[in-house]
Amino acid sequence: MIPIETPSNQPAEWLSLPVIATSARLLCRELTLQNEYLRLENRILKSRLPGRIRFTDDERRSLVDAALAMGRKLMETVVSIVKPTTILTWQRRLDKAKWDYSQRRKRKPGRPRIPGNVEELICKIARENVWGYKKIQGELKKLGIEISKTTVANVLRRNGLPPSPDHQGLTWREFLSRHVDVFLCADLLTKEIWTLKGIQRAFVFFVLHLRTRRILFVHATFSPNAEWLKQQARHVLWECDEYGIEPRFFLHDNDRCYSEGFDILLKNTGLEPVRTPYEAPNANAFAERWIRSLREECLNHLIIMGLDRLQYVLDKYKDFFNQHRPHQGIGNCIPEQLGHQMGDKTQDVDSNSVHTSDIRCHEFLGGLLKSYVRRAA
Repeated sequence: MIPIETPSNQPAEWLSLPVIATSARLLCRELTLQNEYLRLENRILKSRLPGRIRFTDDERRSLVDAALAMGRKLMETVVSIVKPTTILTWQRRLDKAKWDYSQRRKRKPGRPRIPGNVEELICKIARENVWGYKKIQGELKKLGIEISKTTVANVLRRNGLPPSPDHQGLTWREFLSRHVDVFLCADLLTKEIWTLKGIQRAFVFFVLHLRTRRILFVHATFSPNAEWLKQQARHVLWECDEYGIEPRFFLHDNDRCYSEGFDILLKNTGLEPVRTPYEAPNANAFAERWIRSLREECLNHLIIMGLDRLQYVLDKYKDFFNQHRPHQGIGNCIPEQLGHQMGDKTQDVDSNSVHTSDIRCHEFLGGLLKSYVRRAA
């Protein structure tokens, strides 16, 4: 016990208190002195430790339990190893982790996701067909893959694919690819030419066969009215008969030149006119790409005098495009040689046997267009 000193001239007031109160007061004083010593010792030890003190989760949990038992006010005066706000932050974090069921998830991971190749197969089948969930499920069962209808629905929803009632049929690209042999694409372009009356705008009408990329017809005029276009459509049908093409669809835009009579003429000959949507040039992308090739490779480099000269240039470029120019869209084949054995023979030539002296260059339009062929033996 710690001795208690009192002045000799006056008695201690607490000596008149009951024995239990006196003992409690002495005990509190001892605890206070012990706490002061421990706090001083903690400060000294903390000052000797380099860097921050790292705690484990169990240590944080113990400190939080002990600090919260003291109350907020007492904790602010007693806690010295960390800030009191840090204790409260640990407490919120522990409360949050208490209800996330992470331990339960580790023990029971749940149903695993289906393999990535199966999910890719489901999406492929859904894009290529207008099938419902059960139909796709049955097709997968035929392939030896057992999954539920709900799994198919979840996969399609996860990949942004609509359910079967919302399928709108084939996409435009798929429609063109399925009817590529019987599709004709038509369009109009303009070219400023010099005439005796000054610069005038000429209109060029052309038709392209989608399968071979062959330009079937190209003609220029100053006034592309409805009657003129109907006559050009007849010429296009004659060209199809000459090349053995049996078209079924005729794609064109919404230009006013394509009148109702023009579509009736096509229907009477067995062709179905297909109009592109408004402000959608990509719907007729193959014709638009040919216009770009014509301009960049030919028209942009020439000053053309008169309509006849323009027609001559168009005919020459048409022959060059159909008979000499490899087209990347058909595997670098030439449109008129597509499907012929000639394209296969050139692939078997030994590159070591090819010499510069064996190659001849054919020039068109004064050397603007060039084509290279092997010299005949």
